[in-house]
Amino acid sequence: MRLGAIFLCCIFGLSHGQFDFSNPYSAEQCASKLACSMNYSKVFDSKISELTYHHNLDLYKLRSFFVEKINPIEQDTEILKMNTSAMLQSFGREITNIYTTLSHDRDFINNLTHGIYDLGKSLHSEISIRMDDVHRLVVELRGVQNNLALLQSQIDQLRGGNSTGAVPQIIQQTGNCKVDNETLTELAELRKNNTFLERVYGFAANSLRRMTSDLADRDRQISILQEELQGLLNQTVEPLASSTCDVPLGVGNSSVVPDSAISASETHVNYSPAGARLGSLAGWYTNDKPRSHDWVQVDLGQKKHVTKVATQGAPCCDVRVTNYTIQFSNDGLQWREYQENCHTKHFEGNADQTTIKLQTLDPPIVARYVRINVADFNRKSNNANNYVGMRFELYGCSV
Repeated sequence: MRLGAIFLCCIFGLSHGQFDFSNPYSAEQCASKLACSMNYSKVFDSKISELTYHHNLDLYKLRSFFVEKINPIEQDTEILKMNTSAMLQSFGREITNIYTTLSHDRDFINNLTHGIYDLGKSLHSEISIRMDDVHRLVVELRGVQNNLALLQSQIDQLRGGNSTGAVPQIIQQTGNCKVDNETLTELAELRKNNTFLERVYGFAANSLRRMTSDLADRDRQISILQEELQGLLNQTVEPLASSTCDVPLGVGNSSVVPDSAISASETHVNYSPAGARLGSLAGWYTNDKPRSHDWVQVDLGQKKHVTKVATQGAPCCDVRVTNYTIQFSNDGLQWREYQENCHTKHFEGNADQTTIKLQTLDPPIVARYVRINVADFNRKSNNANNYVGMRFELYGCSV
C-alpha cells in the first residue's frame, strides 16, 4: 500500500514538475499529502451502506422464506381449530339430543305406565261393579224362580190339580147355589201375576246376557290394549302401505331430493355433502383423521317408510365406511337410534369403494330424517391420508 502511494505520488510529481530526486523524503511527503487528500469518510459510508443493503436484502429473503413456510402451517392450524370446534359443537349437540331423547322416552313410558295402571284400576272397578250386579240379579232371579214355583204350586192347589194333571171343573151347586166369584177373581189375579213375573224373568235374563256380552267386550279391549303396549315396547311401526315397499326414495336423484336436503357433520374442501348420492362421481369426504364420529343425513321432505339402506365407498383413494349405525327423526332435532333387541344395531359397511352393500331394516322405520353415523372406516397402513367418505341410497315407500 505504501509503495503504491509512493508510485502515484511520483507520477503526480513528474506530471507537475515538482518531484525532486535529490531529496529522499520527497516521495514519503508526497504519499502523506495524497493520503490526507483522500476522503475516507465517504468510502467508509459507502461500504457501510453497501453492507447494510445486502444485509437488509438477506433479511428480506429470509423473512419471505419463513412467511412462505409458516403461512400454510397457520392455515392448517386454523382449519384444525375450526374442525375441532365443529366436532366439539357436534358432539355437544349429540349429547344434548341423546339426553333430550332419553328424557322424552322416560316421560312417555311413565305416562304410558300410569295410563295402563289407571285403566286397569278402572276396568277392575267396573268389572267388580258388574260382577256385583250380576250376583244381585242371579239372587233376584233365584228368588223370582222360587216365587214362580210357589205361585204355580198355589195355582195347582187352587185348581185342584190331581196326580194326572187334569184340571177339575168347578161344580155348581143345584138350586140357588152361586159360583164362588171371589175364588174366580183370585185365580185371574194369580194368572196376571204369573205373566208379570215371567216378563220380569225374561227381562232379567236379557240383562244378564247383555252384561255378559259387555264383560266379554271389556276383556277384548284389555287384550287389545295389552297388545298395543307390547307393540310399543317392541318398537313396532305403522303397517306398510304396500307389500312391495322397496323403491328408491330419491337420495340418488337431485330432482327428488335437492342438494340442500343432504348435510354432514364435516366435509372436505371442494366436496359437498350432496356428493354422498349413490353412484355419484364426486362422493362425500371428510378431512384426514385417525378416528371418526362423523355423519351424513338426508331430509326426505315428509315421513317415509324406510325398509332398506344401500351404501357404497367414495370414488377415490379406497375411502369407505366399514361399520355404521342409523338414527331417525321426524323434526331433525330429536333423534332415535335404530335398535335390535334393545341395543343399537351396527351395520356392516363396504369392503371396497365400488360394490354396493344393501342392508334390510326389519322392522322398517317411519321418519322424515335419516342419519348414517360412521362407527368405523378404512384406515390405510402406510402414511397416506385417512379420509372418511361414502355414498348411499334409501329404499321404501310413502306413508
